[in-house]
Amino acid sequence: MKGAVRVGVVGGSVAGCAGALAVAEAAPEASVVVFERSAGILHDRGAGIAIHRHRFAELAAAGFLDASLTGFRAETRRWFAREGTAEDPPMGKALGSHPFPFTSHSWGELYRHLRGRLPERVDYWSDAQVTAVRPTAAGADLLLADGTAESFDLVLGADGYRSTVREAMFPGVVPQYAGYLCWRGLGDMTRIAGLPEESFFTVGHATGHLVAYPIPADTGDTALNWVLFSTVPPELSPDPTTATSLPPGAVSEALLDHLETVISDQLPPYWAEAIRTTPHEDIFIQPMYDLEAPAFARGRLLLLGDSGAVSRPHAGAGALKAVQDAATLATLWPQATDLDDLALRYDAARRPAGHSVVALARRIGEAQVTNVPDWAAFEEPELLAWLETLTQAADGTVMGGRPL
Repeated sequence: MKGAVRVGVVGGSVAGCAGALAVAEAAPEASVVVFERSAGILHDRGAGIAIHRHRFAELAAAGFLDASLTGFRAETRRWFAREGTAEDPPMGKALGSHPFPFTSHSWGELYRHLRGRLPERVDYWSDAQVTAVRPTAAGADLLLADGTAESFDLVLGADGYRSTVREAMFPGVVPQYAGYLCWRGLGDMTRIAGLPEESFFTVGHATGHLVAYPIPADTGDTALNWVLFSTVPPELSPDPTTATSLPPGAVSEALLDHLETVISDQLPPYWAEAIRTTPHEDIFIQPMYDLEAPAFARGRLLLLGDSGAVSRPHAGAGALKAVQDAATLATLWPQATDLDDLALRYDAARRPAGHSVVALARRIGEAQVTNVPDWAAFEEPELLAWLETLTQAADGTVMGGRPL
């Protein structure tokens, strides 16, 4: 497919930058405009991500990632639980370990990496909030908060789990609350002794589990990215009709108190102290949601990343699938006869992949949080057999996502 088309990208985060890069590389003659509602460079959200090294290699070959993206190579994933006996080691009972070919990064570094790869011909508009999307026979109009409108031949919805583009395609299709939360933060590694950088750690507890792993910090130091999943009492549950997260500084005292109760009563002391190295004002909360858009394309509107599929973090593929969406778009562009054909091809390729990651993450979450096992009862052979069954889908989707 050739020809000068105008492409609007709603959302300038990881998915948006990847989508803009895909179009710019596949169609150098296209005019690409990215609309990001935040002003300036997006700040690091204080979160870590992990990318399976096989998936990283695929995206590197596609031109989206390279070795300049800093990270720590993990070799193993180690599992622990608190037995509650006087003989418990500080880290808890060691349940087992297995190979884990992932590399950990900071979310902010991935964003800056992708943004830095955008060619100068891509217009990136900061402080440009899209308030409505109006499909037209020739594409779509984007209405902005300042009252202006822009017309495009093709629009990529990369605006996350509360997507304005998705609402224009499928009114009322919104994320569904999964029944539990995760608290997130960055621990101070200078105050956490004896933690090897080549491992990921999972610590089972009575209402869920903790995941922790080192990531490169913006300061040049190392931080401990931790994510604690737990069910909560009804009075602490979010409004299920309003999908939202609580950023640093917005977490209530009641939720912080509940976190302290969980780590004091359910975690081995080493991990409780590791979490306590994070100041309360830097802790944030993400309620867990699932979303599978009925289609990833409708007319000249396409969905990328969380706009089309919101998966819980358990599968280790959230940021990855957004970049995979973009890489697939770049591959399909020269194969398509026109934009309508491109939309059909894209939906056929990425909707099953996105839905499969959501399903796998849901299955892991239900087994490890909603219906918590007796973690301390596991011995290594039983644990590894359970994990192998739990984390592999029949269609090839595994921990770390689906092959591109």
